[in-house]
Amino acid sequence: MHDVGMNMGQLAMSVKQVDDTIALARDWSHSLLHATENFDMERIGSKLQAAMKALDEARAALEGYEDAIEADHNSVGSVRLV
Repeated sequence: MHDVGMNMGQLAMSVKQVDDTIALARDWSHSLLHATENFDMERIGSKLQAAMKALDEARAALEGYEDAIEADHNSVGSVRLV
């Protein structure tokens, strides 16, 4: 849809790309955490654990984004965003 001055499909794809990027960063952090555990690197390990927790929270915050986009689209109606 493009009737509100914004392509909703493109918006949804962009938010999905952000979500996928966060998921990838979480996977990389998890892999690095295992590597640091093999060498008893506790300090960086704790930082990676904190980063993984933050990334999990970021992904959780995006849950339901498609429904939110649809609801916003429906509430805006035919107002042109600039």
